[in-house]
Amino acid sequence: MSVLGGGEHVCLHVVKALVEGGHQVTLVSEPVEPVELEESLGLSMLTNVKQVPYDIFQLRIKKFSVYQRVLHHNLVKNKLKNKMPQADLEILTQDVAFLCNVGKKKVAYVHYPEYFVHLEGAGWRSRWFWKAYYAPVLWYWRRQIDKIDLFLCNSEYTKKAIEERWGKDAEVVYPPVDVKKIEPAPKEEFVVTVGRFVEEKNYQMVLEVAKLVPNVKFVIIGRKQNEEYYERIRHLKPDNVILLTDLSQAELFSMLAKAKVYLHTMIGEHFGISIVESMAAGCVPVVHNSGGARMIVRNVGYTYNNVEECCKYIFQALSQDVDASKIVESTKKFGSENFRRQIKEKLREKGFL
Repeated sequence: MSVLGGGEHVCLHVVKALVEGGHQVTLVSEPVEPVELEESLGLSMLTNVKQVPYDIFQLRIKKFSVYQRVLHHNLVKNKLKNKMPQADLEILTQDVAFLCNVGKKKVAYVHYPEYFVHLEGAGWRSRWFWKAYYAPVLWYWRRQIDKIDLFLCNSEYTKKAIEERWGKDAEVVYPPVDVKKIEPAPKEEFVVTVGRFVEEKNYQMVLEVAKLVPNVKFVIIGRKQNEEYYERIRHLKPDNVILLTDLSQAELFSMLAKAKVYLHTMIGEHFGISIVESMAAGCVPVVHNSGGARMIVRNVGYTYNNVEECCKYIFQALSQDVDASKIVESTKKFGSENFRRQIKEKLREKGFL
């Protein structure tokens, strides 16, 4: 089984929280292998979960991606409407555009609010064009957002973004991390990075750093979500960078347990589940000074602003005596059990359960 991403973990732990509370759950999602459901929920819970799968969405053309996504969501909803029963509660853990309107109450767990990069980065000359281009989808998104009764999110950083972009209040519930499944091992002198092979993970920076410190071994672990990007990184990487793809969770945790330093290169990371997993394994985290990631590492890691600072902190982290127990202790508040408890508490407070 390949390692599930953070969004999938949130979804399955929401399902588990509801089943723990004695509720029947319909899971509308891309296909999930039975073994993945069994591992995440436990065999005894599966009788209370009905799965309604839909086809995985892939862009057919490079342009109009946001409109393709909205069209896909609506086609899926129309196709599945007879399979989705009316419910007391509908919980979204992905794009708010996928709201199906089958719940009496509606909750959205937001990883980060939708934004339109062309519009936000546009100069005054082109701004009118992008405003017109995005106007229909902005209208559609606003209609969906206004139907939601409660917004939950993964960090204070995302909470502020929801307030600024959508004008909505949100409550922070840190995403679930299986910290109890991870234990530090005797540390080896290498640096590890974890995440999907996609542009926003900024793995080209790992390559830049690795070239500046050729005597240090770097390991990048992730799913090949973007084959083209993976091949580019593979082609450009120096000899001291190793790429590992499609590891099992046990294999991933074993690598984290042995690594001394964890390097995170995404700029503006909303939270960073892999950062917490690495800290639970006793790695010293080195993350970009932006987004929600810098709030996670606090007093147990380093935050950098550029490649030169990153190299300096990696050297410091590799040369220091690591107090793994202090790093591990800082991750307890991110545990999966804590997430499920808070989800149930928030829903009961609002009278949704």
